Amino acid sequence: MNDIFSRITKAYPTLQKAERRIADLIMADVDFFLRASITDVAQAAGVSASSITRFSRLLVGDGFRALKLSVAQAKSAQSPYFHQSVQALNEIDIAGGQLEFLYLQQIVASLTSTFYRLDAEALVDAIRALRSARRIRTFGVAVSGLIAAEAAMRLMRLGLEATFVADAHFMRIASSLLAPGDVALCISHTGRSQEVLDAADMARKQGAIVLGLTAPHTPLSRKADIILELSVFEEIDIYTPSISHFAYHYVIGLLAFHIGQSAGLDRDDLLAKIKLGLAPGLSVDLPQ
Repeated sequence: MNDIFSRITKAYPTLQKAERRIADLIMADVDFFLRASITDVAQAAGVSASSITRFSRLLVGDGFRALKLSVAQAKSAQSPYFHQSVQALNEIDIAGGQLEFLYLQQIVASLTSTFYRLDAEALVDAIRALRSARRIRTFGVAVSGLIAAEAAMRLMRLGLEATFVADAHFMRIASSLLAPGDVALCISHTGRSQEVLDAADMARKQGAIVLGLTAPHTPLSRKADIILELSVFEEIDIYTPSISHFAYHYVIGLLAFHIGQSAGLDRDDLLAKIKLGLAPGLSVDLPQ
């Protein structure tokens, strides 16, 4: 594949800081990029207009308008398979394996993009914050809520005091009860879920660390003390299989893997407690 999204992903490790900010903005909000002026894009990305011009020439060999055209063409090329009703798909194409192959391509591209873009320093900060946290509360709604629930489960299995809070009312209560030494893990792909933003605000007010997982340049990314930005191209459509959640599962798994491999974790004792707790009809006390 040689569309602009693939080129951005391939070039990302070699881009300068300003160029990465432009790339992140494009991948996070294609529609905004296509309708915005060069001044609007520069302001949103926090770079100069000349940086956007240099980025455009690097990627497409011409100026801003040529970059916009390439993005529009790539978006259009991706739409037919991933943004139409399942009932309307060509049965011959499906029988020939094209549907599952193209969907797999999208998943692989999502994971590859996340791998190259993940901020190593922010990842280290996130691991340290979670490992040393007195309490961890995870917040998310809809699909992000499912990811937040998985995050709490994975961290709990590592012996951390982690709990997922789903109900909007209890999000307010749980975040208001946080304190210094606690971590609020706030997850929202759009970065605009009001319940999650409110929880982040309250957690910060109470002195807790806000760890955000979201796309770049979102309201949540601006509220987080530690931000793990996941830039995945995906339009929102009721028929669209969600691609972005694979990237979020990858990052959650990465955090859990690193914490689980830490030297200070007594894995044998932890596993013994979990197995004992899961034993059916258990009537004995758990190990202290």
